[in-house]
Amino acid sequence: MYISSIKENYANKVNEAIIIDGIIGAGKTTVGRLLSDHYKLPFFEEIKDESQASLVQRMLDRFYDNPKRWSFATQVMFLTQRFKDIKHIQANDLKGILDRSIYGDEIFSRTVLKRKQMTLDEFQVYQDLLKNMLQVTFRPKLLIYLDVSVDTAMDRIRKRNRSTEAQMIPRDYMEDLKEAYDKWFETYDLSPKLKIDFNHDCISEDNWHDCSQDELIALIDGHYKKTTLTSC
Repeated sequence: MYISSIKENYANKVNEAIIIDGIIGAGKTTVGRLLSDHYKLPFFEEIKDESQASLVQRMLDRFYDNPKRWSFATQVMFLTQRFKDIKHIQANDLKGILDRSIYGDEIFSRTVLKRKQMTLDEFQVYQDLLKNMLQVTFRPKLLIYLDVSVDTAMDRIRKRNRSTEAQMIPRDYMEDLKEAYDKWFETYDLSPKLKIDFNHDCISEDNWHDCSQDELIALIDGHYKKTTLTSC
């Protein structure tokens, strides 16, 4: 059981966050930017600086090169960043769109634990940190899960050419992530949720083609506008 999926671990409040989630290369950033423009809401990107010199890219390169050494530090780095984003939304009574979030962060730690790339002691420290953060975290308004195959994701990763990830991400790691994400989504009940098949050739290098943005927005609109969520 994911501790981030247990309602009792959260503050008894809700926020106005829209979460976009999915495996690496699913298209989260592109969809997030589209929705940010459509709803006129701030967009909190997972990777805020894509330059090879940024801390995030340096840590990711280290993790892909030596996951046993760097999995814990990289995981805590992302968790801390996601907590900062959700705190900002809650402190300012903002509606916002999140490219990944604290709600699904645990997927990655459990995946590297399963792959024996994080020790059980490190995982327990991570869980303690996460649980403390969740106690002041509100549940979101809507989860959007972009469902893509590993082949689609790997192809998009190669095309976007972000740092060295295209050469360094192992396919079996992506397969493990995909399996974990699918299981997580099925049991997720913190908020209303929407799964979108995003395997179509809709995007490349943040450009849209061969699919309708209007249809996607209409689909999400139908869920977003009717969504109401009360406290636990």
